[in-house]
Amino acid sequence: MTRRRFLDRTHRNRTRRDESGRGFNPASMIRLAGFGAAIIIAAGVYIGFTRQGETIYDGRWGVLQRLITPLFFGVNALELLVLVIVGLVGWRIWRKMQ
Repeated sequence: MTRRRFLDRTHRNRTRRDESGRGFNPASMIRLAGFGAAIIIAAGVYIGFTRQGETIYDGRWGVLQRLITPLFFGVNALELLVLVIVGLVGWRIWRKMQ
């Protein structure tokens, strides 16, 4: 094999390896989702312990009541917001996989 063919093949393999490293990595997405869930759970536990006798309708958190009041057919704004966020994340994952 000539040196030129060897160098071309090496360059093609290196390019292919570099391109495959930038692809979709499900393990990192799972780690990121677990980290986000841990932060949300930790915040909820902290709020629960620091404001034991208080409900969500008391104090400055009373504004959030609008999120949980039914809008139509028993669906509230918080559920719609979660559906939109999950849909956007799913769409982004689907786009990355193609």
